[in-house]
Amino acid sequence: MAGGHWESQNKVRPGAYINFETNDLVATGVDARGAVAIPLALDWGATGVFTKVSPGSNLNQLFGRSLNELLPIREAFKATGEVIVYNLSGKGEKAKATSDTFSATAVHSGSDGNKITVTISLGLEGEATVKTHYDGVQVDLQEVSSSVDLTTNAYVTFSGELPEADETLTLSGGKTEKATNESYAAFAVGLDSQNFKVVAIGTEDESVKALFATKVKKWREDEGKNITLVTNNYNTADHEGIVSVKNYVVLDRNEIIEAKEAVYWYGAAYAIAGTSSLTYVEYPGAIDCERLSHEDIVKALKDGHIAFTFQQGMDGVDSVVIEQDINTFRSITAKKNQDFRKNKIIRTMDFVGNNVQHIYSRYFIGQVNNNEDGRNLFKGQIMTTVLDPLVQLGAIEAYNPDEFIIDQGMEKDAVTATLGLKFVDAMEKLYMTVECK
Repeated sequence: MAGGHWESQNKVRPGAYINFETNDLVATGVDARGAVAIPLALDWGATGVFTKVSPGSNLNQLFGRSLNELLPIREAFKATGEVIVYNLSGKGEKAKATSDTFSATAVHSGSDGNKITVTISLGLEGEATVKTHYDGVQVDLQEVSSSVDLTTNAYVTFSGELPEADETLTLSGGKTEKATNESYAAFAVGLDSQNFKVVAIGTEDESVKALFATKVKKWREDEGKNITLVTNNYNTADHEGIVSVKNYVVLDRNEIIEAKEAVYWYGAAYAIAGTSSLTYVEYPGAIDCERLSHEDIVKALKDGHIAFTFQQGMDGVDSVVIEQDINTFRSITAKKNQDFRKNKIIRTMDFVGNNVQHIYSRYFIGQVNNNEDGRNLFKGQIMTTVLDPLVQLGAIEAYNPDEFIIDQGMEKDAVTATLGLKFVDAMEKLYMTVECK
């Protein structure tokens, strides 16, 4: 018996011709969570490129430092394992060492290349053991019969013939080209090609803050990319996509994490918060913070700052928490009310916007007719893929499908959509009256 698929009823042989098809479109959405992007000025590592790292990454090999020495990454890892690092440093000079016949050159430019040594030990039969050390720690060992067998490792490249006697080469001449405002500009341009949710930048340079505030506004308002900037002491931005961290926290052993350093934990926490609130979320490992008076806290919140506050627990467990999960937006209008100050609501709005864009561009543009059936199909996918899950999560109130109106626009290829949503915030203020009888 014959069989298979069919496109038209033109088969010759008897048989069962079966097509498997869906009777409706099943679109998939995009996650509400994402990565945090961090720029660092480093003395080792590839320059001008983006490197995705996780808690399992070999940071010493990538950046020449341990996790504890890379404070921005360390603090970000307290919230997420999705971090994108950009090395702001320029090309600089590579460290190098040369004997009569043999040379070793650092893989990357930068002053940390001067921490590399290469030791060659010759055996009785002409074989050689070549060890590479970085900052006194062995990072590579190769046993070779000739220089032809010697391969580049993560720290050095080799050239020439092996020496005829034991020798230790100490690399020198490595220089770091310091980061400039042009480095930040290149970082901003490069971010256009990256998939991330938050860019966290701790700096005292107001021009850098202004550059990325402008970039975020352009992303959000002109390109439909709902990116958030987290920086320190920059409430002048007055925008829902820009968050300002005001004060420092203190970790164990009295390590002070300045506001410009605390942005990395908060930025990472924002990136994975989804539709949850970060109000009263504890800063991991913090034992104290820059203490603000009640009046100063109220002013900080009104001014649009993230403020850390010390909470003395009635159960004996003290903590440092985010006083309120807000952004810098303060210019309330009839079109943008106080809801736009709350990051939980902004993240939910971003989730709706990102998913509607994703579904429309992936499944509908150029593929579905702009008639009543096509528009109803689009409406159904938005409801089942985006809105209904948010209702189940409690991120939005139940909505009336009849009030979700999709029509043809002024042109035949245009679609207009109108939908009223009530976004849900977290409990934050309790006003209680106790009647004593």
